[in-house]
Amino acid sequence: MTNERTNVERESRYLIAGDISYRILESLGKKGTRRLNKAAKNIETLLKDSENAGNSVYARIERKDEEEKARTMNEGIAEFYKQYPEMGSILKGLIEEKRAKKNKYLVYGLNENYKLGEEDYVRVIMDLGFDRREACSIYPHVLAISERLGKANEKAERTILL
Repeated sequence: MTNERTNVERESRYLIAGDISYRILESLGKKGTRRLNKAAKNIETLLKDSENAGNSVYARIERKDEEEKARTMNEGIAEFYKQYPEMGSILKGLIEEKRAKKNKYLVYGLNENYKLGEEDYVRVIMDLGFDRREACSIYPHVLAISERLGKANEKAERTILL
């Protein structure tokens, strides 16, 4: 038996390691965004309460007239229906008509008794723009956080829409 991996094996291992790594990074990014939004709201409240920004930072609330947004698809259809009731009813009928939908998925995972190695994860992290040294140093931390948050199940069967 040879230790050489097939191209499918290499790419599948990349997908699994990427799925685990990217999910935790996405989760952390969303958590960070929520915290930034909360901090911004806190500052807005403090400024409304006339709190001084201090010496090292500036903060102010600005109101801007924004360009009007285009209608949504539903608003456009509703307006079309008002202006052209006969054609609008045909359009509504076409939209409401259900159609058979078939999607194609790649289903992948690790076979029993196999695990991903450090190199699988390092490769994924390097693809994000880190050099090898940085990827090797960040990999254990990403994996530890992922395991702690329950996102690091290597044995899970995964699907991806093609």
